Amino acid sequence: MNGAIDFSLRDPDHGRDQPVNGRCWLGCDPETLQPVVWIGPVSIGGPVGIATAPAYACPRCVRRLYAMARADEIERDRPAHLAEQPHHHP
Repeated sequence: MNGAIDFSLRDPDHGRDQPVNGRCWLGCDPETLQPVVWIGPVSIGGPVGIATAPAYACPRCVRRLYAMARADEIERDRPAHLAEQPHHHP
């Protein structure tokens, strides 16, 4: 990868890796249709059982999710002697 976020995951329901017009499942207004990419399956338990669906997100939300995942990964990989020291996020 060249440092860019990979938006080429194949959507198993549509068999394509291009954005589709749909709803962002992450941070946008769920009623707004916009270009979104498949980010994976979602399964969640609730009062009447498990609900499963393909999840989509807009590129802006995918970038934010990626940044959050990378920050968490970096934090988990910190050496123990540094983990107890406070750190500042810009």
